[in-house]
Amino acid sequence: MGLEVVQIINKPVSSNCFLLFDREVNNDCLVVDPGCEIPDVLDRKLSELRLWPKFIVLTHEHFDHIWGCNALVQKYHAQIICSTICSEAIQDAKKNHSMFYNQKGFVLPPADICVEDIDWTWVWNGKQITFSLAEGHTNAGIYFRIGKNLFTGDTLLKDLKTVTKLFCGSKDKLVVTIDQIKKLQGEGLRVYPGHGDCFDLDSYDLNKAF
Repeated sequence: MGLEVVQIINKPVSSNCFLLFDREVNNDCLVVDPGCEIPDVLDRKLSELRLWPKFIVLTHEHFDHIWGCNALVQKYHAQIICSTICSEAIQDAKKNHSMFYNQKGFVLPPADICVEDIDWTWVWNGKQITFSLAEGHTNAGIYFRIGKNLFTGDTLLKDLKTVTKLFCGSKDKLVVTIDQIKKLQGEGLRVYPGHGDCFDLDSYDLNKAF
């Protein structure tokens, strides 16, 4: 069967979490953007699929994409992978925007692996993952490719403009990032975004991001 991707909707703020696994290799699982405040749905799905989340990849630092990390780290000793700037921001309740959501806020431990330290590439379960800088929505963002799958976080959402007005956002930098993604069109990639539905990159109008 090869690589499988399962989508979970984070709550209470709706965003996408993805589980990546390959039964032909083992039961290890890569979790992308676990943003549930109480990750009970995620935990049940992991149990149902008999998966062990060894790693967490964060596309960026915003609270609705990282809320479930502490639970995964505590229960499964999962390791966090993200950019260096993201690692710094998740340790700050204001920079990860959780303080502005409920005036309580939360923080995460620093990343175990920063993508800059592994030269933006990583082999997981025999599959190469290529990370790329995704500035625009935030300067801490990344997107990554594994096989024919492209995980874009909030950098590219189906039929929606990318938000650039938050802290460290930049429309000019987003233009650069989208131009990079445009070069991937024609390769048959499936996009897994931070919110909303998944879609095929080849037929998508990237100008919708602006």
